[in-house]
Amino acid sequence: MLRRAFLDTQVAFWMATGSKRLSAKTLKAINASRETVVSAISLAELEQKALLGKLAAPIGLAQRFMDQGVLIESFGIEASEQLRRFPQLAKHDPFDRMILAQAAAQFGTVFFTADSVLAELGLDWIVDCR
Repeated sequence: MLRRAFLDTQVAFWMATGSKRLSAKTLKAINASRETVVSAISLAELEQKALLGKLAAPIGLAQRFMDQGVLIESFGIEASEQLRRFPQLAKHDPFDRMILAQAAAQFGTVFFTADSVLAELGLDWIVDCR
């Protein structure tokens, strides 16, 4: 059993909206964790994408996460200190860098992502959900 499943923005969005892009195998792994977490930064990223017309963010997304038992976690100092662990991402999307750093801040976290750059970092605690 996973101790802590941390969902990247796209994976969290797929889960909240019931998207078929989230495989049954991945969903089973996420649901088998003791806790499932999404960053508050992911909510901000989805709002930003909605403002830009890149997606229609559903109303009440935070409540959907909470209804599914997904914890919404604030970005704190422990997460900000993890940013330096990933210098190869210095020019990558800042939302992605912060969310990855937040996932890295707690030992025992498995990070679920559909971002090819993050998935291809070669870290054994990152699950590629593409």
